[in-house]
Amino acid sequence: MKRIPTLCLAALLSAPLLAAMGGPDAYGYIWKDSNEPDGPVFSWIDITATGTLISGLGDDNVVGPFVMQSDMPFYWYQRKFLWIGSNGYIAFGGGNIASPFPAIPTGGGVNDYIAAMACDLNFLGAGNPAQCFYQDEPNRTIISWVNVPFWSPTAPTYTGSNTFQLIMNKLDSSITVQVLEQNGLTQNNDLSLGIESVAGTIGLQHSYGAYPVAGYAIRYYFPSITSLEVLDAVPAWSTTPGSGGEFLSRNGAPFGMVANALNTGNTNLSNFTMQAQVLNAANVVQLNGTATIPTLLTGLDTTVVYAGGWTPTAVGTYRMVTTISGIAGELVTANNQLTQELVVVDTTAATQSLNYHGSVDNLIGLGWNGGNGGVAVYIQPPYYPAYATATTVRIVSNVGAGYTMKVYDDDGPNGQPGTLLDSVYISPAQATTGDQVIPLSSPLSITSGGVYVQWYMLGANINIAVDANPPFSLRTYEVLDGVWAEYRDRTNQDFFLGLRLAQVPVFDVGCTGFFGLTDGQDVGGQTAVRAWVTNFGNQPASGFTVNYRFGTGAVVSQAYTGAALTPGQQSLFTFNQYFVPTADTNDGLCAWTSLTDDAQALNDTACVAIHTYVGIAELSAAGVSLAPNPADDLLRIEGLGAGRWLLTVVDATGRALRREAFNAPGTFSMAVDGLAPGAYRLVAERDGERYGASFMVRR
Repeated sequence: MKRIPTLCLAALLSAPLLAAMGGPDAYGYIWKDSNEPDGPVFSWIDITATGTLISGLGDDNVVGPFVMQSDMPFYWYQRKFLWIGSNGYIAFGGGNIASPFPAIPTGGGVNDYIAAMACDLNFLGAGNPAQCFYQDEPNRTIISWVNVPFWSPTAPTYTGSNTFQLIMNKLDSSITVQVLEQNGLTQNNDLSLGIESVAGTIGLQHSYGAYPVAGYAIRYYFPSITSLEVLDAVPAWSTTPGSGGEFLSRNGAPFGMVANALNTGNTNLSNFTMQAQVLNAANVVQLNGTATIPTLLTGLDTTVVYAGGWTPTAVGTYRMVTTISGIAGELVTANNQLTQELVVVDTTAATQSLNYHGSVDNLIGLGWNGGNGGVAVYIQPPYYPAYATATTVRIVSNVGAGYTMKVYDDDGPNGQPGTLLDSVYISPAQATTGDQVIPLSSPLSITSGGVYVQWYMLGANINIAVDANPPFSLRTYEVLDGVWAEYRDRTNQDFFLGLRLAQVPVFDVGCTGFFGLTDGQDVGGQTAVRAWVTNFGNQPASGFTVNYRFGTGAVVSQAYTGAALTPGQQSLFTFNQYFVPTADTNDGLCAWTSLTDDAQALNDTACVAIHTYVGIAELSAAGVSLAPNPADDLLRIEGLGAGRWLLTVVDATGRALRREAFNAPGTFSMAVDGLAPGAYRLVAERDGERYGASFMVRR
């Protein structure tokens, strides 16, 4: 399928193929066709009854890997795994190739493939007769594309018909392409036939932009002798195979650099260097590591774990750059560097946006001709559980189409999209341009792995914004008629797609102490109970109950009816029911909260150890008087019997404010100038006797 409006190729229809042979390429491959006297003879091999019908091919996608019974010699190495492309090619390392098709050879992008007849083909659409068959034997492997039409922007989205096959001969290492049928024209006339090595810059183009005729055969001949000494190594991956972007937590676990080097040449290598660095957006090095690789045999790889780690302290986009150097006479140096995107997120923030794009979209938009396509990005959060609440997207233009935002689990085969977790429809009227935050139908809790966020067009002439500024995540996909494939330009573009996280809801309240009650306090009368209640969670708290009990006595419960407590907020809760001592005893007075789904029970309760007593007589009954009452600065106590008395002033809550000893008889004056105006009680104790009297402080 063709992209719009970013695709602006113009091509001229080439003349029919006339050349009979070509090459050699840098390695020594040549090709001959069935027009050449000693070339291959067209002889179609029908595998529709004996081969395996390949399922899953659509528009611009690949299926695989398929494991061949024996290795296929290809250039200076052997290949056992292959992927089949809907667009008429096989790739030995996977990868999606789509229009506009690159000329061969072209370094970068997808390398290591055979373009049998690479062009914009389509397996989708009602009534489409397209089929693909695969037959593998010890001595040869055949892939046949049968009755496959070209993609068309108009209904039924396909036109013409093509039947061709690729034959890989393991005995003589030759590669044969046969064309049984060719009818119709492709959109851009960008047909590509040829072979390309893993090096990318070494390959052999049979033709480009020219249509083969029916009954035509091409054979690529493996060189019997090659003088090309290929010294070449590449950084194969960083962190994990695929080198996909990573999200990291600010001030979180240190990031350790891991990189893999692969010898892609035909010569053993020794004593070369692989350097890895983490850099910020201003190219300031955050972490640096260098390793010398003493020996690396051809076709093998080695993984380096660099010492040390980097703890990111600032949010933003970073990159890990891995570079190979020190190979004298290296054939290809364009593949000596690999960049992996790293995005640091403040995971302590109330909301966090996980996306790989920058802030500038370069005024580039992407849509699919016909309006039945979409794009996606794979997002793996930096912590678990991650609580997703919305998707994000930037629409750069729209003239009347809606779209859907979907989230898929990565529980499909090999971590591919599987279970649909959420889908939100955006009507044409709602599909406005600019940045959009689309709430999920219901929040998602991600406990492992990641999710695929997909934007899908529901009509033509709507475009999602694209970021063409490096670094790139390498985690983007295109989805055409529901068929997924790696995005064809994932090495140089990211989409304005993302996932919005919020803190995992934590509901947690508890009592943290009392006001006016302390350990060891004497309580001999009616006392108000006031407890501090704190919201330890990250969500507003209300609708809970606060309780208190003394020892094993009855529980007093009361609903909290105040304003919702914000996270971290503390409030003084006063019980309507006073605490009244009923015995002379020592025990604990405890207050606690009761909340549905409370996250932590250990912080619910606060206790104080108090001494209660009952039957206290009034001081007046013992002939003791207090004066003046009300008092201002001094309170005189007269008439106490002989002995040592402990005098305590308590407030209305039972809290002891002042305590002094006095040897009677005599008159004792207690300072009350530091007490706030109000009602108080004086408690006098001697050898088990307790008396009390009320007094006022007034100024």
